[in-house]
Amino acid sequence: MVKRSILLSIFALMAYSPLFAEPASATQSLKSRNTALVEKLIKQRSEYAGSKACMECHNDIYDEWKLTPHARMMRKPSELDEKDVVPFKELNYPEDKIISVLGSHYVHRFVVEASGSYVVLPKIWDIHQKKWLDSNDKNWTKRYWLKQCAGCHSTGYNPKNDTFIEAGVGCEACHGPGAEHIKKKSPDYITSIKKMDPKYQEMICMSCHTSGMDESGEYLFAAGYKPGDNLENFYSGLTPKPGQTPDNFYGDESLEDRERQWAFLKSRLFLASGLTCDYCQNFREYKTASGSKYLTYDQYCLTCHTDKSDHPEESPGTNCTVCHQPNVHLNNKLSIHDHKFRFKD
Repeated sequence: MVKRSILLSIFALMAYSPLFAEPASATQSLKSRNTALVEKLIKQRSEYAGSKACMECHNDIYDEWKLTPHARMMRKPSELDEKDVVPFKELNYPEDKIISVLGSHYVHRFVVEASGSYVVLPKIWDIHQKKWLDSNDKNWTKRYWLKQCAGCHSTGYNPKNDTFIEAGVGCEACHGPGAEHIKKKSPDYITSIKKMDPKYQEMICMSCHTSGMDESGEYLFAAGYKPGDNLENFYSGLTPKPGQTPDNFYGDESLEDRERQWAFLKSRLFLASGLTCDYCQNFREYKTASGSKYLTYDQYCLTCHTDKSDHPEESPGTNCTVCHQPNVHLNNKLSIHDHKFRFKD
């Protein structure tokens, strides 16, 4: 068993768009340099196909997925949404060294090339308030993105050469390598989540949404793990999350303790204010009319969908799902490809 580390990776993920006041030729050159940096890290592995290859047969699911935080986990600065401006110049770092903007819901972090490696800059951009958060990570030059974060920000990460096949959390991050499945058009060649034991289903989420390190002690994620594997063989060194207590963290290195941490993190999804995820440094500030610590389902919807005032008067404004029904599969279960939380029955 690898000794427990007290290091925690707290870096997060995704993006909105800069409007550079530069000549077109200079902007294009900058985009080309950013793209070249990302392409150095992407290496095609024959067992993986990439999410775009899934689109041909699963177009409806692909269309849901591509708008999610998972799909937009990592993006080049040139890929950010035009409606939001990130003042990259205020990072005080060469723009042609930025390889990725992480995060899309509440905050953005920035991965840059530095001294032959890749690190996450200490500055955090608040998407909604459009300002830099008051953060001070004096050890940021030692926050090595490839070793501490990349396995959960990308798909098909290969610890043998520190490369991946797709930026962001793609289809194969949860369904496993799909090249053979696509080639042979058979469900026998892809990991079936619905046929898994529920414990193994939860392991897919826990591999990135709980703390720890791989069995080598080199990576702060479950390097080498694939959906369907027993996570216990790839991940150890569980450490408590901010807010956990002896009631929900025993420190006994058991799978049950990891499951308790996962349950604790899911409960924080609906926090009205404060830090919802220490990995991603997701902050929220929402004052509920009742003073409740937690958001209702409709209030949670409004943390992203802020156009409620544009609705017609006759709209039932207190129940989003009256008009906006979540997608349901043929088995009558809610789709998790577009929203990762459960609606009330």
